Amino acid sequence: MSHPINAIPGLHSKNSLEKSIDWAKAHQQWVAVAGFAVLLIAFGVPYYLSSRAQDEKKAQDELSLGQYYLQSRIDPQNGPFKSAVERDQHALQAFQEILDKYSGTPASKLAKFYTAKCQFNLGQYQQAYGSFETAAEALKDTPLGDESFFGKVLCLAAQNQVPQAITLSETFLKSYPDSFIGPQVRLNLSDLYLKNKEQAKALEQLNWVAQKAQDSNWGKEAQRRLKALKS
Repeated sequence: MSHPINAIPGLHSKNSLEKSIDWAKAHQQWVAVAGFAVLLIAFGVPYYLSSRAQDEKKAQDELSLGQYYLQSRIDPQNGPFKSAVERDQHALQAFQEILDKYSGTPASKLAKFYTAKCQFNLGQYQQAYGSFETAAEALKDTPLGDESFFGKVLCLAAQNQVPQAITLSETFLKSYPDSFIGPQVRLNLSDLYLKNKEQAKALEQLNWVAQKAQDSNWGKEAQRRLKALKS
Protein backbone atom coordinates (compact mmCIF):
# COMPACT_ATOMS: atom_id res chain seq x y z
CA MET A 1 0.00 0.00 0.00
CA SER A 2 1.42 3.34 -1.01
CA HIS A 3 1.53 6.30 1.36
CA PRO A 4 1.11 9.93 0.44
CA ILE A 5 4.37 11.79 0.68
CA ASN A 6 3.17 14.01 3.50
CA ALA A 7 2.13 10.95 5.44
CA ILE A 8 5.64 9.44 5.59
CA PRO A 9 6.86 9.84 9.22
CA GLY A 10 9.65 12.41 9.69
CA LEU A 11 9.61 13.58 6.10
CA HIS A 12 7.78 16.82 6.85
CA SER A 13 10.14 17.73 9.69
CA LYS A 14 13.11 16.89 7.52
CA ASN A 15 11.87 19.19 4.79
CA SER A 16 11.38 21.95 7.41
CA LEU A 17 14.91 21.44 8.72
CA GLU A 18 16.35 21.57 5.22
CA LYS A 19 14.44 24.76 4.54
CA SER A 20 15.75 26.31 7.75
CA ILE A 21 19.32 25.37 6.81
CA ASP A 22 18.88 26.76 3.34
CA TRP A 23 17.47 30.00 4.77
CA ALA A 24 20.34 30.31 7.23
CA LYS A 25 22.89 29.81 4.46
CA ALA A 26 21.19 32.47 2.38
CA HIS A 27 21.13 34.90 5.32
CA GLN A 28 24.45 34.15 7.00
CA GLN A 29 25.18 37.81 7.67
CA TRP A 30 21.90 38.36 9.47
CA VAL A 31 22.31 35.16 11.43
CA ALA A 32 25.77 36.28 12.56
CA VAL A 33 24.45 39.69 13.62
CA ALA A 34 21.61 38.10 15.54
CA GLY A 35 24.01 35.73 17.25
CA PHE A 36 26.30 38.58 18.21
CA ALA A 37 23.35 40.53 19.59
CA VAL A 38 22.32 37.58 21.75
CA LEU A 39 25.88 37.26 23.11
CA LEU A 40 26.04 40.99 23.73
CA ILE A 41 22.84 40.90 25.75
CA ALA A 42 23.79 37.74 27.59
CA PHE A 43 27.28 38.88 28.60
CA GLY A 44 27.54 42.60 27.83
CA VAL A 45 24.63 43.85 29.91
CA PRO A 46 25.70 42.09 33.14
CA TYR A 47 29.27 43.32 32.57
CA TYR A 48 28.02 46.87 32.02
CA LEU A 49 25.92 46.80 35.18
CA SER A 50 28.80 45.36 37.17
CA SER A 51 31.17 48.00 35.80
CA ARG A 52 28.72 50.77 36.68
CA ALA A 53 28.39 49.43 40.21
CA GLN A 54 32.19 49.36 40.60
CA ASP A 55 32.49 52.91 39.27
CA GLU A 56 29.86 54.13 41.72
CA LYS A 57 31.66 52.48 44.62
CA LYS A 58 34.97 54.04 43.59
CA ALA A 59 33.27 57.41 43.16
CA GLN A 60 31.64 57.14 46.60
CA ASP A 61 34.99 56.23 48.15
CA GLU A 62 36.63 59.26 46.52
CA LEU A 63 33.73 61.46 47.62
CA SER A 64 34.12 60.29 51.21
CA LEU A 65 37.84 61.01 51.01
CA GLY A 66 37.26 64.55 49.78
CA GLN A 67 34.67 65.18 52.50
CA TYR A 68 37.10 63.81 55.07
CA TYR A 69 39.72 66.26 53.88
CA LEU A 70 37.30 69.18 54.26
CA GLN A 71 36.58 68.19 57.85
CA SER A 72 40.18 67.50 58.76
CA ARG A 73 42.07 69.45 61.38
CA ILE A 74 44.44 72.24 60.41
CA ASP A 75 47.60 72.30 62.48
CA PRO A 76 50.70 74.14 61.19
CA GLN A 77 52.98 71.71 63.02
CA ASN A 78 51.25 68.36 63.37
CA GLY A 79 48.79 68.37 60.49
CA PRO A 80 47.27 66.47 58.83
CA PHE A 81 47.05 69.79 56.97
CA LYS A 82 49.19 72.78 57.78
CA SER A 83 46.86 75.33 56.21
CA ALA A 84 43.32 75.72 54.89
CA VAL A 85 44.75 76.14 51.41
CA GLU A 86 46.54 72.79 51.58
CA ARG A 87 43.39 71.12 52.89
CA ASP A 88 41.15 72.57 50.18
CA GLN A 89 43.64 71.72 47.44
CA HIS A 90 43.67 68.06 48.46
CA ALA A 91 39.87 68.00 48.70
CA LEU A 92 39.52 69.68 45.31
CA GLN A 93 41.79 67.08 43.72
CA ALA A 94 39.63 64.27 45.11
CA PHE A 95 36.38 65.79 43.84
CA GLN A 96 37.81 66.61 40.43
CA GLU A 97 39.00 63.02 40.05
CA ILE A 98 35.38 61.91 40.40
CA LEU A 99 34.34 64.31 37.64
CA ASP A 100 37.19 63.12 35.40
CA LYS A 101 36.82 59.36 35.91
CA TYR A 102 33.26 58.74 37.08
CA SER A 103 31.26 61.58 35.56
CA GLY A 104 28.14 59.47 34.99
CA THR A 105 27.69 58.32 38.57
CA PRO A 106 25.25 59.79 41.12
CA ALA A 107 28.23 60.73 43.29
CA SER A 108 29.47 63.02 40.54
CA LYS A 109 26.52 65.36 41.13
CA LEU A 110 27.65 65.93 44.69
CA ALA A 111 31.25 66.25 43.52
CA LYS A 112 30.23 69.19 41.34
CA PHE A 113 28.99 71.08 44.39
CA TYR A 114 32.05 70.29 46.50
CA THR A 115 34.36 71.17 43.62
CA ALA A 116 32.75 74.60 43.45
CA LYS A 117 32.98 74.99 47.21
CA CYS A 118 36.71 74.21 47.23
CA GLN A 119 37.36 76.54 44.32
CA PHE A 120 35.55 79.32 46.16
CA ASN A 121 37.55 78.71 49.33
CA LEU A 122 40.74 78.89 47.27
CA GLY A 123 39.73 82.23 45.77
CA GLN A 124 39.14 80.78 42.29
CA TYR A 125 35.92 82.74 41.91
CA GLN A 126 35.46 82.54 38.15
CA GLN A 127 35.98 78.78 38.11
CA ALA A 128 33.78 78.41 41.19
CA TYR A 129 30.96 80.35 39.51
CA GLY A 130 30.97 77.94 36.56
CA SER A 131 31.11 74.92 38.86
CA PHE A 132 28.27 76.25 41.03
CA GLU A 133 26.21 76.83 37.90
CA THR A 134 26.77 73.23 36.77
CA ALA A 135 25.99 71.94 40.26
CA ALA A 136 22.81 74.04 40.50
CA GLU A 137 21.51 72.40 37.33
CA ALA A 138 22.54 68.88 38.33
CA LEU A 139 21.07 69.25 41.84
CA LYS A 140 18.03 71.31 40.90
CA ASP A 141 15.11 71.22 43.40
CA THR A 142 17.34 69.92 46.20
CA PRO A 143 18.87 71.80 49.17
CA LEU A 144 22.34 71.57 47.62
CA GLY A 145 20.89 72.89 44.37
CA ASP A 146 19.72 76.00 46.23
CA GLU A 147 23.10 76.36 47.91
CA SER A 148 24.78 76.08 44.53
CA PHE A 149 22.61 78.89 43.18
CA PHE A 150 23.52 81.02 46.20
CA GLY A 151 27.16 80.12 45.61
CA LYS A 152 26.98 81.98 42.31
CA VAL A 153 25.85 85.08 44.20
CA LEU A 154 28.80 84.79 46.58
CA CYS A 155 31.20 84.45 43.65
CA LEU A 156 29.88 87.63 42.06
CA ALA A 157 30.07 89.50 45.36
CA ALA A 158 33.62 88.28 45.96
CA GLN A 159 34.59 89.80 42.61
CA ASN A 160 32.87 93.08 43.60
CA GLN A 161 30.19 92.61 40.95
CA VAL A 162 27.56 94.01 43.31
CA PRO A 163 24.75 94.91 40.83
CA GLN A 164 24.97 91.47 39.23
CA ALA A 165 24.95 89.79 42.65
CA ILE A 166 21.86 91.81 43.64
CA THR A 167 20.02 90.84 40.45
CA LEU A 168 20.84 87.17 40.92
CA SER A 169 19.75 87.27 44.57
CA GLU A 170 16.43 88.86 43.63
CA THR A 171 15.96 86.24 40.94
CA PHE A 172 16.59 83.47 43.45
CA LEU A 173 14.06 84.84 45.94
CA LYS A 174 11.41 85.14 43.23
CA SER A 175 12.11 81.68 41.83
CA TYR A 176 12.47 79.87 45.17
CA PRO A 177 10.44 81.84 47.75
CA ASP A 178 10.22 78.87 50.12
CA SER A 179 13.87 77.85 50.01
CA PHE A 180 15.34 76.90 53.35
CA ILE A 181 18.27 79.27 52.73
CA GLY A 182 15.97 82.17 51.91
CA PRO A 183 16.82 84.04 55.16
CA GLN A 184 20.53 83.62 54.48
CA VAL A 185 20.11 84.97 50.94
CA ARG A 186 18.17 87.95 52.30
CA LEU A 187 20.84 88.70 54.91
CA ASN A 188 23.48 88.67 52.21
CA LEU A 189 21.26 90.75 49.96
CA SER A 190 20.92 93.38 52.69
CA ASP A 191 24.73 93.73 52.68
CA LEU A 192 24.73 94.06 48.91
CA TYR A 193 22.06 96.78 49.08
CA LEU A 194 24.11 98.69 51.63
CA LYS A 195 27.18 98.49 49.39
CA ASN A 196 25.01 99.80 46.57
CA LYS A 197 23.78 102.67 48.83
CA GLU A 198 20.22 101.34 48.97
CA GLN A 199 19.62 101.43 52.72
CA ALA A 200 15.80 101.31 52.53
CA LYS A 201 15.95 98.02 50.63
CA ALA A 202 18.53 96.67 53.05
CA LEU A 203 16.26 97.46 56.01
CA GLU A 204 13.37 95.77 54.24
CA GLN A 205 15.33 92.53 53.93
CA LEU A 206 16.56 92.66 57.52
CA ASN A 207 13.06 93.27 58.86
CA TRP A 208 11.76 90.32 56.85
CA VAL A 209 14.38 87.97 58.30
CA ALA A 210 13.97 89.35 61.83
CA GLN A 211 10.23 88.71 61.72
CA LYS A 212 9.92 85.54 59.63
CA ALA A 213 12.94 83.71 61.05
CA GLN A 214 13.18 85.33 64.46
CA ASP A 215 14.02 82.14 66.36
CA SER A 216 16.85 81.14 64.05
CA ASN A 217 20.45 82.31 64.08
CA TRP A 218 19.67 84.23 60.90
CA GLY A 219 16.82 86.01 62.63
CA LYS A 220 19.00 86.93 65.60
CA GLU A 221 21.70 88.22 63.25
CA ALA A 222 19.12 90.32 61.42
CA GLN A 223 17.99 91.84 64.71
CA ARG A 224 21.58 92.63 65.64
CA ARG A 225 22.19 94.35 62.29
CA LEU A 226 18.97 96.36 62.59
CA LYS A 227 20.06 97.69 65.99
CA ALA A 228 23.48 98.58 64.59
CA LEU A 229 21.96 100.48 61.67
CA LYS A 230 19.55 102.38 63.88
CA SER A 231 22.14 103.33 66.51
